[in-house]
Amino acid sequence: MSGLISPDLNGMEAVETEWCMDMHMRLREDVTLAEIADDCAGRMLAWMQTPDVAEAVGLSVEPSLERTVRWIQQACQGHDRRAWAILLSGVHVGNVVFDQFDSKAATARLSIYIGPPESRGSGAGSTAIYKGLARIFEERSLHKVWLTVHAENAAAIRTYLSLGFQVEGTLREAFVWNGKRIDALYMGLLRSEFRRREASR
Repeated sequence: MSGLISPDLNGMEAVETEWCMDMHMRLREDVTLAEIADDCAGRMLAWMQTPDVAEAVGLSVEPSLERTVRWIQQACQGHDRRAWAILLSGVHVGNVVFDQFDSKAATARLSIYIGPPESRGSGAGSTAIYKGLARIFEERSLHKVWLTVHAENAAAIRTYLSLGFQVEGTLREAFVWNGKRIDALYMGLLRSEFRRREASR
């Protein structure tokens, strides 16, 4: 499940009228991407131990420092996932991750989370996604990036729409949030669509 950008807002009603709109976003100059290193593990573990981040990224096992370091080392190898640390004014505040690569279809899944609550809703997440997309489309010659997001996360859905993602389907009752089953949206972005947005900036 695509991760936590900012807290849930007003549910699907807040975005239903925006799905067909050409939405624009501002990129933050103080947001950069860096390679994830072992010294990120302590911060990542602390974020994963908070219920909101754990639920948003769909953790299925208890996080530990050992598992976190192993995940970072696998990400650095870049075979089955590609991940970057999100830096806000030089401070690590989250990660943007691409995985589930399909070499034949040239597709990958996007997920993201911002750990510190005070850094959410600031544009850091959307800027990080944009910069990550620019890199991954070029680096892996992808045709499409996709994601899933639970249908009540209006803030995240608005962010993905502003980046050019389109809602391609609904996965009924596919996500558990706060103890209840809710729908998830499947969203996708083609390389050609992203390039057009890049050119229009």
